[in-house]
Amino acid sequence: QPATTADGVPLELLANINNLPDARSAVAMGASGVGLYRTEYLYLTHPDVPDEEEQLEVYCSIVDACPGHRMTLRTLDIGGDKTVPYLGHDHQEANPFMGWRSIRLSFEHPALFLKQVRAALRAAAHAADQGGQVRLMFPMITTLEEMRKVRNMVNRACRQLTAEKKPFRRTPLGMMLEVPAAAVSIDTMLEEVDFVSVGSNDLVQYLMAADRDNPKVSHLCQPLSPPVLRTLANVIRVCNEADVPITLCGEMAGQTRAFVLLLGMGLRSFSMSPAFVPSIKELAAKVSQSHAEWILNRALKLKTTAHVNRFMSEQVKKLAPRLS
Repeated sequence: QPATTADGVPLELLANINNLPDARSAVAMGASGVGLYRTEYLYLTHPDVPDEEEQLEVYCSIVDACPGHRMTLRTLDIGGDKTVPYLGHDHQEANPFMGWRSIRLSFEHPALFLKQVRAALRAAAHAADQGGQVRLMFPMITTLEEMRKVRNMVNRACRQLTAEKKPFRRTPLGMMLEVPAAAVSIDTMLEEVDFVSVGSNDLVQYLMAADRDNPKVSHLCQPLSPPVLRTLANVIRVCNEADVPITLCGEMAGQTRAFVLLLGMGLRSFSMSPAFVPSIKELAAKVSQSHAEWILNRALKLKTTAHVNRFMSEQVKKLAPRLS
């Protein structure tokens, strides 16, 4: 069934995947595409850096299995809780989640970065041949300069592939919005991006200055906390006004209480674990856009996370008792 609200507003319910079995699960659960392919799991299960041809083969096989052959490929997101010794992660950082990780690591390994970008661009040509699309997304973008550097690297990969006469396709380039600095300056960041994908898991922990994996402070990492909701509402508004596509691909996307609020903010594209797609599709069909906006406006007036959670539990129970 198509994903639409009660008043017929079309939605995009995408899947987050790590591998080929996940892509097949996305099809089975009714996702309309893949909003986040975490390519780092190919590296984590490999004894050394996978070469370009091996990456190309894996990416193409996942494209073939994706719903509609539509996939957003996130470049290597290593660091924090995911480390590989062959990339120099055999030492301990005092604060790995805010250290040498994600795009910062890719910039220090330009040959590795180019190899992955080349494989992705070649996979994009394979997807286009089937009427599909591969989009490229870069994690933990913090500054406008970083996104410009990414574009330069992609242009370099395109020049190389052209000279080698290897089929490839230029594809939309997007950023993962996970860092508060990028959220605050989202209006200027849009100069260099074709789309935005909010990584709510990291954004929440960075906004709240609390490691979500630390049991002593994880209680602060609440996606329905007022500061998080206000930040997301502003980001979504700015992207919509600029007509730049925006997706949210963190755990919030598959949570019923958060989904209603995000819908009220104007979000139309959600990426989640394949298992959550059917229940979110069911909930969407029971709430209209105007009702979601009314709920959001009420929620934004509440001052504590506990009050928001209680209010949203009541609202979801009214909308869809079975899902509450």
